Amino acid sequence: MKKITSIVFGIISIAFVSCGNKQQVSAEQMADSTHFAELTYIEDFYDAGTVHSGEIVKHSFEFKNTGNIPLVIKDIIPSCGCTKVDVTQKTLKPGEKAKLIVEFNSKGWFGSQYKSVTLRTNGVIREKSATLKVNVVQ
Repeated sequence: MKKITSIVFGIISIAFVSCGNKQQVSAEQMADSTHFAELTYIEDFYDAGTVHSGEIVKHSFEFKNTGNIPLVIKDIIPSCGCTKVDVTQKTLKPGEKAKLIVEFNSKGWFGSQYKSVTLRTNGVIREKSATLKVNVVQ
């Protein structure tokens, strides 16, 4: 009987200790939620109009860190191998601006083309995309 009482007491003690830690973690998480990075595009869609097949279309999408800690660009993901991409800065302080440079080679493409580039960051929303639209004719 003493053994069962000891086991029950032990389980109840662990439960109380665990509950106390969860409340403490929640308070820490709430404090950290005031510090964040956020990528905001000034423009996230551009229509380049009509081009002839083989022409290269280049456009710069401006974006900004609207958070209050540094924004870090972890990865740049184009939707297609026909699109070259680069950014002017990979780490932005709060309020800083940078550009996502997108270059689409229309060779072999025809009709309306939508080419997106996704930036993966440490921001509140981890991935945000910008899209280039081009109508390719012969």
